[in-house]
Amino acid sequence: MDVVILGASGYGGGELLRLLASHPRLRSVSCISRQHVGKSIGAVHPNLRGIVTGEFVAAPDWAALAQSDCPVLFAAMPHGEFARQLLQLEQQWLEHGLERKLTVIDLSGDFRLADAPSFSRSYGGEHPCPERLADFVYGLSEWRRVELAGARRIANPGCFATAIQLGLLPLADLGAQAPAWVAVSAITGSSGSGASPSETTHHPTRANDFRAYKMLAHQHEGEIRRTLAEQGTALDFAFVPHSAPLVRGIFATLTFQAPDLSGAELRAAFEQRYQDRRFIRLLEGTPRIAAVAGSNFADIAVSVSGGNACVLVAIDNLVKGMAGQAIQNLNLAHCWHEDAGLLQVPAYPA
Repeated sequence: MDVVILGASGYGGGELLRLLASHPRLRSVSCISRQHVGKSIGAVHPNLRGIVTGEFVAAPDWAALAQSDCPVLFAAMPHGEFARQLLQLEQQWLEHGLERKLTVIDLSGDFRLADAPSFSRSYGGEHPCPERLADFVYGLSEWRRVELAGARRIANPGCFATAIQLGLLPLADLGAQAPAWVAVSAITGSSGSGASPSETTHHPTRANDFRAYKMLAHQHEGEIRRTLAEQGTALDFAFVPHSAPLVRGIFATLTFQAPDLSGAELRAAFEQRYQDRRFIRLLEGTPRIAAVAGSNFADIAVSVSGGNACVLVAIDNLVKGMAGQAIQNLNLAHCWHEDAGLLQVPAYPA
């Protein structure tokens, strides 16, 4: 495959480059960044020095990409940017014979929702390109495998949405024992807000602090509710996200009442749902962010006591919650080995 990354200078672009460097099918990669044109990849992503060579360029060479047997585009731009450019990009792809051939994976929230009103409720404002919403398969890898096979337009899930859905979906399998309502509390590291510093991500204001934000109103709720609706479950939830003094990682805690559910029954639901899922690790005790940092694994544990139950999920927000899942979706779309380029062992201690 030959890859173009739009927005390659951000954290998502850097993680794509780090992971793709070990992908056995990678032939070439072109890094697009208007801000860093002419700079070497290592100058912006110092961890890639000596691993990924080349420079950032201002625009893709679609004519060159059209010569590829397997052209791939990752869009790793800020929310809204890819949707604003898509119709113009499609015209360029059509002119070069790329429209049907190109695999497009968007890492932003632009195409995760089913319709324009849902987008407006989650992200505010009007969708820049509502006529293309139906073209994208929602790429929660552990759920949409059939739909992902052969897909050429994929919307990568959000990081919180990935962790929470991995915890919620097996609960929907419980039938009459499924909870009606789940309380969700989840923490995230500062890298989830992108490479540009802000008041909430700047290190001096975050390092020794812990706070909630967007309480009961986070934008990822929309895609989670879409998934639950498509599962045909009445299960409901309330979600409070928290900003933690971490760089990487998401830790989600899902709690609910379970008066008629045993720990063995709850674990069996997760084992059944994820029995053949390469990147799900079911644990005893508690997951740990340090044990998944830098990897595409999701560590999950469950517990039941005194009529109450909890599900614990830990992922790396930049990998399983972003770039790693994007590559996992690419592998599934092309029916390649699902773990190609994704078997990096987490560094422990982190």
